[in-house]
Amino acid sequence: MERSKALNVIMAVLRIGFGLFFLYTSISKIASLEETAEFLSRCDVLPEWGSFPLACVGVSMELVVSICFLGKWLYRGATLMGTLMAGVFLGLFLQAWIRGLKLSCNCLGNLRPIDDYPWEVLVRALLLAGMLLLAWDSRRARGSLWESRTFDFSEI
Repeated sequence: MERSKALNVIMAVLRIGFGLFFLYTSISKIASLEETAEFLSRCDVLPEWGSFPLACVGVSMELVVSICFLGKWLYRGATLMGTLMAGVFLGLFLQAWIRGLKLSCNCLGNLRPIDDYPWEVLVRALLLAGMLLLAWDSRRARGSLWESRTFDFSEI
């Protein structure tokens, strides 16, 4: 069953939009990796010594997902990584809201205090919903979860 061209265009715009979003956020977080680690420390979920390595892993994941989305490489795996990241973001903000933590976030390269938790949680829930939509779209991708290609040079 063929999908409509409009749905294909919507999915491409969503994929490229998320690719640009994650590229921008990863570059802004690379420039201020210490602030990202401090945010993770203030969330008070992990020991403080784990904040910087987790910040490095998170920023690396954002960068990889953005590159994969923009090039539509390893699309299925990138959507799963992006969905995992969005779920973690949502979980961090939800637990901070429930516990009444006063956080400041380096969101989109802008260090600011978080005053409106319902709004912040809603934004992260919408991010997760968009990633789930891309994960649904990625089920059409051919190949395995982490596409690998083999090249045949036997005729050379």
